[in-house]
Amino acid sequence: MGRRRNSEKMKLTLILQHGSRTSEHQLELRSPTGANGGPLSYLLNQEAGEADWAEVAPGVYSILLGGCSYQAQVTSPPDAAPTREARRMVTVGTRHYRVEIHDPRRQRIGAAAPSNGPQEIVAPIPGKVVKILVVENQEVSQGAGLLVIEAMKMQNELRAPRAGRVERIYVAPGKGVETGMRLVRLV
Repeated sequence: MGRRRNSEKMKLTLILQHGSRTSEHQLELRSPTGANGGPLSYLLNQEAGEADWAEVAPGVYSILLGGCSYQAQVTSPPDAAPTREARRMVTVGTRHYRVEIHDPRRQRIGAAAPSNGPQEIVAPIPGKVVKILVVENQEVSQGAGLLVIEAMKMQNELRAPRAGRVERIYVAPGKGVETGMRLVRLV
């Protein structure tokens, strides 16, 4: 059984992307559990909660939250490179989430902020590019539409995570894409 360290609190920033929607959340683990699971107290966006979890297979977790049971499969996306944040793909039921976990304890002196430098925008889900909303060298503001991907008969507009200039477009309308495939380079 894993050893608990109730006196240690872990504060994380989570960035979740589901389709074209991106949200940021503050998570504080108030009673971290051992490596094999167990009860967990947390604050999510300043709201207290309790959960219980166990790893039932490699990368597959059973989570009891609010009286409901969930199964989550966690994988590393194909484009995951060693950075100061952890990037994961999380599947719960039929929903797929791209998750970035920022741990301030892992930040290095001189590390670039995520909003600096080139940024590759990748496909969050497999699908088909139906429309490109920008051209190369176009300046875009944060939240501006970049392109539209159709997946399971739903159209998902991908938006710029920050202001910048579209340096390169890697795809064309009608092209099929897989999760993690590069779509647009933003500088």
